[in-house]
Amino acid sequence: MRALGLLTALVFGLSAVAVEASEPASPSGYYLPFSVSEQGRDLFVSKGCVVCHAVNGVGGEFAPALDADPSRTQIDAFDFAARMWRGAQAMIAFQNMEFGFQIDLSGQDLAHIARFLHDREAQKTFGEDDIPENIRKLMRSDALKELDL
Repeated sequence: MRALGLLTALVFGLSAVAVEASEPASPSGYYLPFSVSEQGRDLFVSKGCVVCHAVNGVGGEFAPALDADPSRTQIDAFDFAARMWRGAQAMIAFQNMEFGFQIDLSGQDLAHIARFLHDREAQKTFGEDDIPENIRKLMRSDALKELDL
């Protein structure tokens, strides 16, 4: 199965880091989930990340833009999760205020989102048309004023 994953990586240009399937990569049962940029883009929008964060100049301005860093050639999904953790308190407060609930992300969701946020080519195709109206309504400039930050 691992060979098939590596072959898929070579054929589709995916890095070996993200190709580990949901089958354990070691006797301990540790594995890295498979991830796809397009699914990450869809989750970035549907989960509401785009309300606060921009990619390719599209999205909110309440939090740092998340454009892929051209100097990074590898994805460190754990570093990505650690950076999210450091901002968790503010993100959760804003989510509760804007959405009325905390966004629920699985490990698989995070893997897809991290892939998209590190994929310059996928980000180049991201535009306003990718954001549905119900999400676009949440992207208003007065939302942060309510937080009194």
